[in-house]
This record gives sequence, C-alpha cells and structure tokens, in this order.
Amino acid sequence: MKNLIFRTVILATLLNPLHSSAQSLKKALFLGNSYTGVNDLPTLVADAAASAGDTLIYDSNTPGGYYIAQHLTNQASMAKVAAGNWDNVILQDQSLAMAYPSTFMNFLPYCVQMDSTIKAENRGAQTMFYATWGRKPGDQYVCTPPECDPSRLIVRTYYEMDSAIGSHYKVFADTLKASVSPVGTVWRYIRRNYPAIELYQTDDSHPSVAGSYAAACCFYTAIFRRDPTLITFNAGLAGTDAANIRTAVKEVVYNHLTDWNIGVYDHLLDSSCHPTSIDDMHRKTPEWRIVPNPVTDILTVALGDYQDGRVIAVYNVYGTLIKEVTATQGPVSIDFSAYLQGVYIIRASDSPRAYRVLKR
Repeated sequence: MKNLIFRTVILATLLNPLHSSAQSLKKALFLGNSYTGVNDLPTLVADAAASAGDTLIYDSNTPGGYYIAQHLTNQASMAKVAAGNWDNVILQDQSLAMAYPSTFMNFLPYCVQMDSTIKAENRGAQTMFYATWGRKPGDQYVCTPPECDPSRLIVRTYYEMDSAIGSHYKVFADTLKASVSPVGTVWRYIRRNYPAIELYQTDDSHPSVAGSYAAACCFYTAIFRRDPTLITFNAGLAGTDAANIRTAVKEVVYNHLTDWNIGVYDHLLDSSCHPTSIDDMHRKTPEWRIVPNPVTDILTVALGDYQDGRVIAVYNVYGTLIKEVTATQGPVSIDFSAYLQGVYIIRASDSPRAYRVLKR
C-alpha cells in the first residue's frame, strides 16, 4: 500500500497542469547506433522540444551496428559521458541484442557498468533505455539447448519479436532503476491504429522519417514529461500523420508515465544518494585521501587514523566482495588494473563509512 501511495503521488506531480506548463531545459546524451543516427533523432527531439517551448541540449555517438558494450571502450563515447551535467544518458543496444530470450541477459553486465559510470560522472543523471521495435515481418532464429532440446528453428511474428524486445529492455530498466522511452510500444500502437503511416524504411528494419518522428515525440515526453500534443513541429510529415503520431505517444507514454519508470526513481536523486563528485586527481575526506580517482591501475589510500591490521575491502556494484587488503604502516596500495570499468566501493573493516571509486 505504501508503494502504491508513493507511485500515485509521483503520477499526480507529473500530471499536474502547473508542472506541464512550465518551460524547461534538459541535457541529454544519446549513445546508440544507426537506429539513433538515422534521420538524426537527437535533432528531431530538440526540434520537437523547441516547438513546445522547451530546450534540449544534446550530444550523441551512434556508430553503425554498435552494442552498448562497445561504447564502454569507445573513447568518444566515454569522453562524452565524462563531460558531465547530463540529465539523461540514453542507451540503445544493437537491434537484435534484446530480441533473443536465451542471450539478452548476457548484455546486462555491460549495462550495469555503463550505468555506474554514468552516475559517477554525472551528478543526478538518470539512465534511459531506448526500447526499439521488432522487424516489420518478424524474424527467425535457432534455439539451442538448454532452452530447446533438440535445437530447432524458431519463427516469430512481428508482435512476438517486438514483445521480447520491449520486455527485455524493461527488465534492464527495472534492474538499474532506469527509465524507458518505449518507442517500440508506440510503433505497435501506430501499426494497429494508423496502419497507413509507414514507420519502416524499405529494409523493414530502420526507421522512416515517420518512425524517427514517433521516436522523437516519445523521447520528448519521456525527458520533459510533457504532453506530446503540445508539439507543433511535424518533421515534414503530413499534418494528420504527425498529429496521429503525437496522439499515439500521448496514449502510450504520457498517460502512463510510471509504467515506464518515468519519475518513479526521482527520490534516488536526493543529494544523499548521489555519488560524491570526483576530482580528476584525488578526493580528500576527513578520514582518507584517495589518489587517483578515477583510477586506471594502482589506487593509493592514505588512512587519516592508521591502525595496524585494518582491513580495506573492495566491493563491486552488485555488493560482492572482490578484494581485501590488510593495512601496514603507511598508505595502502590497491591494484585495480584487472578490474572492469565502472564504480567500486571501498570501506574499512572498522568503519561504516564507504567511498566510491571510479575505474577507467
């Protein structure tokens, strides 16, 4: 009951007319591939926002065919994340990465790593997943043991493929307490209710201008939390088609914001929950001096009140203990060279205080 009341209060706040009429400025970084790059989706979102009286400052990196995992090792992508001050960092995986039940969870660790890096570099930022769509005619794939025994060919309709992609993105968003821009669900609504609007290019995969416009209206609503029917920008589409797309977005997204985790986790943005800001050289605390932070190889921890035998513990973002180092006289050195990029927690055996460390 308490959770229901909490979600109801959030929804009331999001849909309050005063909230909806206020102009605002947001900053968003888009990391994806051609589904984001085709038709320059980030610019379409900014144009849609401007027509409704809002401002979107944005940047993007969208190499063709990219997975989220590849952005973690892409210098341009990570430099853009590190630039900081983003309200949302939007992640879009390779179009088939979320499609297959037997493999999609293999990509979760990379999303966890990316999400932790986003939060370490951007105080108050929220990760948002770009939930894409099924291929126009559906797809087929070989299902192997243990999911299928013996192996067999699985043929799926568009609806079956689309449902898998949408539900898998939602699993990731729920796991990371992130939000979703449910573009695939909007497309499905349009296909059912306005079948004359062609959302696909001739390859039956990439978005047409109408498909990208639907995505742009969806992102406007998810980022600004405002009614998409306020948008007057049509992206060159016929007025009726553009209006029908905005209506679809209102019905799927704006009228059901909390279904997509939009606003649900705002309470986690309280200052007590933010990662402490990271200085490029070091962080000083009343107890410890941690150098360098972010770290690439060796982290040095100078204890403010040395005690012989104190144990320094290192935990990953899952809360799993991965290393313990016993303090000797002088600073403690911890080797991070073999660890994956992301956020780690260090703490002493005799203290409840914890310190965040970013591994690059």
